[in-house]
Amino acid sequence: MKKSMLIYILLDMLWAHQPVMDMAPRWAGGWGFQFRYEMLGSDKLLSAESNKSDLSHYRSTTWFEGVYTWKRSVRATFKLPYHKIKNETQLIDWGNPIKRERGLGDLVIALPLKKYFNLKRSTGNFGITPQIRLKTGDDSNIIKSKGGYGLSTSYSSESFAYYQLYDIYGWSFEDGSSMVGLDVNLGWHSIHKNESNSGLFLMWDGTLQMKSDKDGNSDVRLFSGPIVVLYREGIMARIELKIPVSESVDKYGLSNGIIIQTAIGFVF
Repeated sequence: MKKSMLIYILLDMLWAHQPVMDMAPRWAGGWGFQFRYEMLGSDKLLSAESNKSDLSHYRSTTWFEGVYTWKRSVRATFKLPYHKIKNETQLIDWGNPIKRERGLGDLVIALPLKKYFNLKRSTGNFGITPQIRLKTGDDSNIIKSKGGYGLSTSYSSESFAYYQLYDIYGWSFEDGSSMVGLDVNLGWHSIHKNESNSGLFLMWDGTLQMKSDKDGNSDVRLFSGPIVVLYREGIMARIELKIPVSESVDKYGLSNGIIIQTAIGFVF
């Protein structure tokens, strides 16, 4: 398996979520932005092949993301990543085994369309989100820029006490690779104070992703872990931990390891 496939496995995480925090804004003419910091990587080899040279891969990404709502049911979003990557390889000569790279990733633009409904004790929505990935990123031996098209369908609902989100999504990329995934958030709205419009969500996430390269080699990964969301007026903060439950590859790959995300967002 080529090295570019390894990077594809490690970089294409979490394409389902939309700013800000999947939750706001919910009014016509609303807009917002968020900064999201993500860390992942490991030196755990997932295949039994011992002749591969990659020993470890670690990556941190800062995402700048924004949203504008023309009306409650129609909005546009963007997500732009900046990557810092460290690879260690096994060399047969006296070269430097540590390779570092940093640079912009590819811009993702989406058009989330939602149908809202109100029940007696809750509110919810069905959504469909066409997405496009533009080749705006740096292109090197470690960071690969490639375009693609995606589509997701989602359902979410919220009551005074509970929150739930289900998102099924898929991507097709110009290099012949593809990805489908399921993301589930189940949570408890444990605190809400009307006088300050502040509160706390405690949630649990499950993410299943299935990828294949142009030759049909598959990559299946299941992650799960806790999420904490704090909000006050127009400010939201999110902390998320994803633990690998199961990771399998047809040929060769490294584990993603534990994924840690922190984010702060602002809505107006």
